This record gives sequence, C-alpha cells and structure tokens, in this order.
Amino acid sequence: MDIFLVFSAIIALGLLLVIGFYILVHFSHSDDKNDAYFPKFVVITGFVLAGCTVLLLPLDVANNEGYAGCDGYNTKVCGGLNMILLWEMFFVTVLIYLVVLIPFSVFFYEADDGTLMGGPKQSRLKNALIWQSVVTFIVSIIFTVFFFLLSTTDIPVKEYDAPSLSGSAVFYTDDYTLVDPNMAFSKSMLDGLSLLDVVTNLRVVELDVSHIEIQVNVITFFTAFLCFSGWLVFCIFGGVGLASIPIDLIMRYLNRPAFMDAADIAKVGLEINTRVNDLVEVGELIKVERETREEEAKDSGKAGTNNKNSILKRLLCGGKKGKSKRQADKLDRQTILQFKQAVFLLENDVKDFQDASDAYQAYNPLLVYVQLVLGVCSLILSLLWVIHIVVYVLPDPAWNPFLNVFVQWIDSCFPLFGVLAVAIFSLYLLAAGIMGCFKMGLRFLFFTLYPMKYGATYMSSFLFNIALVLLCSVPVVQFSVNAFADYARYTNIIQTFGVQIQYLQFFRFFFEAQIFENVLLLMTIWTAGYLILKPVDKPTNTLELRDRLLKNEEE
Repeated sequence: MDIFLVFSAIIALGLLLVIGFYILVHFSHSDDKNDAYFPKFVVITGFVLAGCTVLLLPLDVANNEGYAGCDGYNTKVCGGLNMILLWEMFFVTVLIYLVVLIPFSVFFYEADDGTLMGGPKQSRLKNALIWQSVVTFIVSIIFTVFFFLLSTTDIPVKEYDAPSLSGSAVFYTDDYTLVDPNMAFSKSMLDGLSLLDVVTNLRVVELDVSHIEIQVNVITFFTAFLCFSGWLVFCIFGGVGLASIPIDLIMRYLNRPAFMDAADIAKVGLEINTRVNDLVEVGELIKVERETREEEAKDSGKAGTNNKNSILKRLLCGGKKGKSKRQADKLDRQTILQFKQAVFLLENDVKDFQDASDAYQAYNPLLVYVQLVLGVCSLILSLLWVIHIVVYVLPDPAWNPFLNVFVQWIDSCFPLFGVLAVAIFSLYLLAAGIMGCFKMGLRFLFFTLYPMKYGATYMSSFLFNIALVLLCSVPVVQFSVNAFADYARYTNIIQTFGVQIQYLQFFRFFFEAQIFENVLLLMTIWTAGYLILKPVDKPTNTLELRDRLLKNEEE
C-alpha cells in the first residue's frame, strides 16, 4: 500500500472538515446557535462526503489499480488501495444521506412541538420518524421495482479470430533467441515484436460485435439510478453555473460600492425606504390573504359536513372548483417566491448601501479585487470545460484529447499536479451545480430560494444545499471519468461507469446518446448569452405585486 496516497487522503479529509466547520460556524443563523445539533452533524458530514466522493477520482487515478501489471508482474506503479470497495462504500453512504439522514433532519428541524399555538406538547422526534418512515417506504418500493426491471446490462464485445497458439514450444523475442516455455514470465519478453509476431497479428480477423448480458449487483444499480437522478438536476443547474459564476464575480467587481456624498446618500436612502415600506405592505397583504383562505376553508369544511348533498355537489362541481383552487395555490406560491426574491435583493442592496455610506471606512477594498481574480480564474475554467466538451466529450471519435494532454503533461512534471488538476476541475463542476440552482431560482422563480447568507443561514437552507451537492456529486464523478478517460484509463471506476452502468437497460439510451452532456453545453451557452444581455438581478415590481394582492382581496 502506498503510504503517500493514504497520507494525501487524510490531508484532504482534514481540509474538508475544516472548511465544513468554517462554513457552518460563520454562515449559521444565531437562532440555531444552541439548537439543531443533529442537523449540524448531517451538514458537516454531508459536505465532507460530497467532497470526498468527487476527490475519490483523482485518488483512483493515483492508485492506478486498473493497470494490468497490478495483478502481479509490475506492481511498482500501483497504490494498493481497494478502490472498488471505497467507491461502493461512498455511493451507498450518499444514498443513505439523501434518502434517510437529510429528510429526517428536515422533518425534525421543521417539526412543531405544538406549544407555539397553545396546544398540547408533541414529540418532534416521533413526528419526524413517522414522516421519514413514509419517505423510506416509498423510495424502497421505487428502487426495488426498478431494480428487478432494469438491472440487466447489455455489454457489447468485439470478437476476433486468430491462429491458435496452443502447443507452441517457444516464445520469440526480438533477437530470435528461444525461451524455455517453462520459465517464469518476464515483462522484458514484451519489449518488442518479432517478425513471427507480426505475421501472426496479420492473420487476426475482426468479427462482428456480440453482446453479453449480465445482471449488475444492487450497489451498482443504485449508483446508476442515483447518477441518472442527479443528471436530471445537474445538466440544468451545472450549465447555468458554468456561465453564471464568472459573470457574477466580475459584475461584483464592476458594481463595487463607491463612496457617496450626502446628496446621493439621501437619494438612495429614500429609494430603499420606499422599497422597504412597499414590501412591508405586501407582506401584510399576503398574511391577510392566507388567513382569509384558511377561514374560508374551515367554513366550507363545516358546511360540507352539515350538508347531506355535499358529496354529490363535490362530484358534480368539484372539477371546476378543484381547478380554480389549483390555480389559486399556484398563484399563491408564485407570489411568495416573488416576495422572497424582492426581499433577498433588497437585503443585498442595503448591504451595498451601508458599505458605500456608514460602513465605508470599515469596508475592505481588497475584497472586490479578490472577486475579480476569482472571476477571471472561473472564466478560464468554464471556457476550458466548454471547449473540452466540444472537442473531446461529445464527438465520437474525439477530435482532440485537450485537457487530457494538459493533465498528463503536468503530471509528468510532478505526479501530484495532475491529481490536483483533476480535483480542481471536478470540484468546480460541483460548485457550478450549486450556484446554478440559486441563479435559476433567483431569476426564474421556479422554486423556493435557499441562499447561503453570512451569519443568517438557517439549517433548512444548509440541508437543502447539502442534499443538492450530494445529488450532483455522482453525475460529476461520471462526467469527470468520461472527460478524463485518457488520463483515468487505469482507474477502477471507469469499469463501473464506462462498462456496467453505460449499457444498463433504459439508462443506456441517455448515456450513449450523451443527452445530458448536450443539455449541459446548451444551457451553458444559453445562460452566458442571457446574462451578458441582462447581467443584473432585478427585483419583482412590488407595486404590481401589491395591486394583484389587493385585487384578490376584493374578489
């Protein structure tokens, strides 16, 4: 076993733990300071798990156990770590976190003990366990059904017809010396080909491609299922993140706070006060509307109970009422998302206003230059990924190995550099998935925002982002394996993703056609063009939001 690899893995684990603790301590809300210990444990360990899952690829590259010589005749370049076991352990742990630990933590954190509204005290743990058992049961049923239906992989095998070598008495080497067939095999016997070897090779005939059907084990299938599910998210959010990360960082430098005089401070302060008052009014209207709808729901429920013909009326009129109720619920969700987006952008503008006025002396001017440097670096990484996808990942055969050549070159200078390069490119993809999710939610309001705010992030936001990181970690590994196939040709994971999972029933259509990779590239290009034309996040018009709520209240 290579001690250097073990030491490197321990160092990486330690760094991830330190970063995880730092993020948790500095981003957590003060309300969670002496509470939510189990969710905090899940957040830290989930962060470390996601990072380690992605970093297993460079460790697998350095381990080199996929090289044929590791079976016995040339073990000098082999690390000796059982990477197949490590990969399976990490993939199973990711699944446990996504299906059990994170949902349970959310249920427990969000559970109400009943005392807030003056009712009898309830067990938060009991409520969380009940909901978690339901989730586990549903996921188990889905996984079991899919495993029995789709766990067969159809692996293509290219066959050759060659002259039989049985009964040969000698090996031929370059100097035509005869070697006793009973001698121990030496790698030096393969240093060159003799003329007889060349003649034998010319007599080899390539036959048709045949197929071997095998059933993969449970862990491999669940890895494929998890990878497919993660791709549904990552191909969208990852593409958005690859474009939005550099643009956002550079825009923060261009829109950096500048010192304002008294007149400008008064003008901007008045605008912010107006926005605050408008949002307060909108918030009150949302509260009133919700209370009104809850009272109407209670009244309609009582009326339906007392009315003998209520069931018949629901059957006759329920379709129209159900549709209008769904429309009302959809409009309500959209209103809440727009309100949250406006509040979030207002908080950012208030922070910038304070940096440019009251807190201008305490503002660190180096911060924007750090963001500029990070923006340029991320722009280079994004461009490299886009070019690599175009010239290597999508074409068959590849037009150019591109990043593989670069990684192999720096690896020849010092082996650790190549491993670090793969780690940086892979972790950047993971960060792109997270930032893309937030950018999509902020711009298009498809789902609830869970932003990470310094000193103001609740555990629910932490848990959502950790779940997203873990879900994206598996497709990031598969994509990185395919993207660095030349450099990672002696890894163990390439046999799992490149052979068994690649040709699984149902999944093979998406993997062979590279649908997810194409969507990733298209989303990156589309997002880049969109953000270049509209680089600034604009809040929802609070006046329109207020008028809509007032109209609903009148109706």
